[in-house]
Amino acid sequence: MASPLRTLFLTEAVLKVMGGSIFFFAPSTILKNLSEPPYPVTSLSLIQALGTQTLAFSIPLFLAARIDSTSIKSRRIVYYTLLGREALLAFGLLAQIGWSYLRGWRGGRRDSIRSVEELEEGLVSDRRGTKEDEKKALEMLRRGLWLWVAEVAPFVVGRMWILGFRKEWFK
Repeated sequence: MASPLRTLFLTEAVLKVMGGSIFFFAPSTILKNLSEPPYPVTSLSLIQALGTQTLAFSIPLFLAARIDSTSIKSRRIVYYTLLGREALLAFGLLAQIGWSYLRGWRGGRRDSIRSVEELEEGLVSDRRGTKEDEKKALEMLRRGLWLWVAEVAPFVVGRMWILGFRKEWFK
């Protein structure tokens, strides 16, 4: 039986180019699953940076999909590299979800006092959301993180299965 890895690599490389492009050129489409607008510039920038990383991971996939002997020999290491990246991403996402239940979200404190003037003028309470708003935002973030885990989990499981049970595909 011929190895389907070349087709899998090309398919995934194209998907990474498409996904990375969305992250880079339209970061708000990703952030809408995590929080409500307006999105901070820093959040937009971080999503765009993640997009460049996703685009970068398409390169070894395209290279390993070639049919020369060097490319074929590199396929296993490319698969392990992608498994490592995606497993760590999934672990990080699950850790964020778990942390949000254990001790609340570890993001910057929204209620920190930036100046004495804000305190004196009573502006601090104006900047704070209600408990319901914070709970809604946290639930939205958790839902978005779970969606991301659901997107990455099949790749992790698939790679583990191929690396563990389809070793002949790498020959």
